[in-house]
Amino acid sequence: MKQVTHDFTDMYLGIDTKFFRTFIDLFKKPEAVILGYMNGRRVNYMDAMRYLLLALFVTGIYTFVLKNTGAFDQILASQQEVYSQMNYSPEQMEMTNKFNEEFGKYAFDFQGFFLLLTIPFLALIARISLWGKRYFNFTEQMVFYMYAYGHSVIVTTPFTIITVLIFPQAVMYVGFVGFPLLIIYIIYCYKRCFNLDNQSLILKALISVLVSITLMIVVGIILGILSILIGIILRTTGVV
Repeated sequence: MKQVTHDFTDMYLGIDTKFFRTFIDLFKKPEAVILGYMNGRRVNYMDAMRYLLLALFVTGIYTFVLKNTGAFDQILASQQEVYSQMNYSPEQMEMTNKFNEEFGKYAFDFQGFFLLLTIPFLALIARISLWGKRYFNFTEQMVFYMYAYGHSVIVTTPFTIITVLIFPQAVMYVGFVGFPLLIIYIIYCYKRCFNLDNQSLILKALISVLVSITLMIVVGIILGILSILIGIILRTTGVV
């Protein structure tokens, strides 16, 4: 326990720890953290995987708060009020509330997995959008998002937790603010890493939007085909 306490203090506590330097410099000079890690300069900052694992730990705290403070039930109740104002029928409200409740519980159980799955998906989009030797390869894009996406989670989740505890009805609107801020931060990191001008940034951003839409359509089609095939197999074998 003495060694664990010493390691934890050395890594996270205090203003001159690796975590504090990584956290601050990902705001001030993200290229120093990201490019430094890729170039083997890893003494001053936390490594990418450990920083992402810290982001997973933070999301775990958020899940714990939602489950154990009754905030999730309040969120469902506030959603029900919104559906009522939209003139949902009782049957529609019942089906929608049941779906939201089941999906929420499922998302809680696999939240860490979804976060990990997001990293390669974003890296693939970025690799296609930023093609060429000048830019990161796929593995380097993974490192980039371990830092950039992990950092956004660490920064925004405490504010989300505070919102849950004080005004849970507003949690459903947090994403409308957090997602644009994430996009702006990622663009800022790319600009610092590659010294891109504004014209190049706008062009690459538009390309990434098109790539994202295309990939989501492709994934949706594949999942739809798989669900149909599974349904046919289950009916053929008499399972359903």
